[in-house]
Amino acid sequence: MERTVLIIEDEKLIIVSTQMVLEAAGFRVESAMNGEDGIAKAREARPDLILLDIMMPGIDGWETLTRLKREDATSGIPVVIFTAREHNKGHQKSSDLGAADYFRKPFEPDELIELVEKHIV
Repeated sequence: MERTVLIIEDEKLIIVSTQMVLEAAGFRVESAMNGEDGIAKAREARPDLILLDIMMPGIDGWETLTRLKREDATSGIPVVIFTAREHNKGHQKSSDLGAADYFRKPFEPDELIELVEKHIV
């Protein structure tokens, strides 16, 4: 069975590099460049995991996460906050809003694969 990861990220280079790593590890990858499109794609694709950036134009990652967790169609999908920012409040907020994990970029490919496999049942 093919496992799908949805990347919601506004930086094209990060999408491409993340997609290359995950596809090489056998995952199918979908992407969206903003929160609104990401929510729509999550409803449609029903991915096994979502990697979600925080700082994006339009609705930010926090609002995107809140909406994903509020909808029946997407509430059960594990969401990993995928951000370049590091701060304790971000870890706590992501947990409070229902994120499965918090992962820093730039990333090591092996660490990314390990993280994704950890959260896909």
